[in-house]
Amino acid sequence: MKLLTERQKEVLEFIERYISTKPYPPTIREVADSFTMSVKGAYDHIKAIERKGYIKVGENRSRTIEIVGRQAGQAPTVEVPVLGAVAAGKPIFADENFESSMHVPASMTGTARCFALRVRGDSMVNAGILDGDVAVIEQRAAADNGDIVVAMIEDSVTLKRYSKEKGRFKLSPENPNHSPIFTQDIRILGRLRGIIRTY
Repeated sequence: MKLLTERQKEVLEFIERYISTKPYPPTIREVADSFTMSVKGAYDHIKAIERKGYIKVGENRSRTIEIVGRQAGQAPTVEVPVLGAVAAGKPIFADENFESSMHVPASMTGTARCFALRVRGDSMVNAGILDGDVAVIEQRAAADNGDIVVAMIEDSVTLKRYSKEKGRFKLSPENPNHSPIFTQDIRILGRLRGIIRTY
């Protein structure tokens, strides 16, 4: 499925919330009223979401919006791009080519723009992040002390706990067998929002 625009995500989330609280979907007018837009504008958004494969809309009848690939009562999901692997030990080369996409709980991403990276290594095990996990990352260029971030150092990316010290940055592992990384040149790619693990 193609990725949604921010407004399309908001409309889809509204539809999912509506269906989760009532036994039927909203009308196009109710979608329009919720976003203070014209009925035509709401219709265009709904048809665009349908073309991208997230919903099905019945013809010539009211309340016929159906969420695709989700059973009633199941938590809504959003699609995020998977951009390859990230080291949780020594940094590895950042292959930011689009690898695939995956659905994650909408509650994990909120309205933030997110991407996913595969974790390699064991340097973050004490934070509950294991080799083979998928890290869901909020795309942003700044972080607060204590945040777990994906950071780029030269041409490599790594997942570590971030802190700013006098004249330098510190990227700390959560495993006593690994040493922290100190650098004066760092680029924050995003902040950890959640971990997806399969067994």
